[in-house]
Amino acid sequence: MPGASVPDPSGSGPVAVVTDSTAYLSPDLVAEHGLTVVPLQVVVGGRARAEGIEVSSRTVAEALRGWTPVTTSRPAPAVFAETYRKLAAQGATRIVSVHLSGELSGTVSAARTAAEEVADVTRVEVVDSRMMAMGMGYAVLAAARTAAEGGDLASVARVAAEVAGATRGWVYVDTLEYLRRGGRVSTLQTLFGSALSVKPLLGLVDGRLELLERVRTASRALTRLEELVVAEAGAAPVDVTV
Repeated sequence: MPGASVPDPSGSGPVAVVTDSTAYLSPDLVAEHGLTVVPLQVVVGGRARAEGIEVSSRTVAEALRGWTPVTTSRPAPAVFAETYRKLAAQGATRIVSVHLSGELSGTVSAARTAAEEVADVTRVEVVDSRMMAMGMGYAVLAAARTAAEGGDLASVARVAAEVAGATRGWVYVDTLEYLRRGGRVSTLQTLFGSALSVKPLLGLVDGRLELLERVRTASRALTRLEELVVAEAGAAPVDVTV
């Protein structure tokens, strides 16, 4: 199971669930499930701001359209350590921390470093979801439900990893340009896509965002996206987020 364990100093007690802002869970869901969200830093024009708090998706989109440099930065280990200690002070003797794929961000690494730092007050299990956005969000919500039902540290972390592992993610973008600027795809892929005027379909493969197919039009890309989802789901009931 993905994760990092540290010695358990405390015996039994409630399990708190922590995630990061790239799950993009609504404030209502965060409050309903008692989640703690640690924001990533979005650097717009050289100024770092907390995602979802000091900077919105609209702000980022406007900056990209205006050719303002935009990058992201993981939370510092100290931010995670402060979060874990605060939860411990509130009575959480165990914490499951579920985060953005380690192939896309150093967030998981920062969380693991912090988990070791707070071993004197609480035990933290860090789960690399290998997903992003609501693909990770489903794992976070499953972990929170298990914790609310009285699940222990191992079961809460296991559920998070299992749900994340059973989740699939696809992305349609009209152009690879913005992903290239953010360092998510190579310049070669971007040039190839632009030269042929194709519409890229991407998917999460082993935690990485990879170019899966190239199609000619936006309508065909969206149709193909639907085909991929339906084929993956089969006859089973599934949860879908767009």
